[in-house]
Amino acid sequence: MSIINLSTEILQKIYDYAELQDLVALARTSRRTYRVFLGRRMHLLTQGLHNSYSPLPSLLKLTLSNEADKSRKPIGTEIRINTLLTRIVSVGTDPKLTLEQMKKMVYYGRIADRWTELYPRLRWRNGSDNRRLLRPLEKERLRRAIYHHWTYTSLFHSRTYTSYSPYPPSPASLDDPRHRLLRTYSTAEQIQLSEYLAHLETLVESDLYPSNSIIRSQDPYSHSLPARALAKIAWGEGNEYRRLVRDIMKLSPADILHLVENTSTKSERMDFLYAKEACFGDVPATMNYALSTVSVERAR
Repeated sequence: MSIINLSTEILQKIYDYAELQDLVALARTSRRTYRVFLGRRMHLLTQGLHNSYSPLPSLLKLTLSNEADKSRKPIGTEIRINTLLTRIVSVGTDPKLTLEQMKKMVYYGRIADRWTELYPRLRWRNGSDNRRLLRPLEKERLRRAIYHHWTYTSLFHSRTYTSYSPYPPSPASLDDPRHRLLRTYSTAEQIQLSEYLAHLETLVESDLYPSNSIIRSQDPYSHSLPARALAKIAWGEGNEYRRLVRDIMKLSPADILHLVENTSTKSERMDFLYAKEACFGDVPATMNYALSTVSVERAR
């Protein structure tokens, strides 16, 4: 029996369970399937987004954090961030989406979905015998952590904000917007976010920007390398190297994914940092500082 001969109710039920790409492909198969799709277009697109890139509230918050400021009035950084943050934290569990927002959400969702494919290699780095693909619920939790990280990066690791507030948030600063954002996450979400950040930092230190000691531990023959040869593949040692890692952790998940998939040499990764201006003002990434403060608050 041809799919175009199915009843409207059955077609719509199929749409409800389809991922976004399959939903759009099915709608294009015939005029009838397209008419059925048009009858509940916004609902079906929202459901397709959920099936592909959930959780939608966290994804929408990320989308809002990257929206351009359309106001023509000059506005201070603190007021702008607090206004935007108020809009972000007010997102409910069942948000109403526009087509423009959906288009942007697809981009962020695809990046997060690519991370779900790479993540087993990071999570089971030292236990490859137990390595497996992530289960659907694990994928959703990972995507949520990525959306949270990306939202924080967009808001607080930009050149504008780090120029305004270059230091980590003080534990005594209860009204700091960085704390305000992280307090909206549940304890379980904060734990998942901390685990994701730890694996991300290991990726940076071991694979993307390894220190001299990491290179020597990975390759027993590197001990005989002269200093000049080692400097072509390693990124230094000590406090200077730690500052470099803290700078790199300001990059977004999309930027780090680009480094993983499209760079292989030290010169390529150095050029990328210069192009992204990641090392602006030697300002460290602040998310772990803010997370630890909020965790201590909840433990009291």
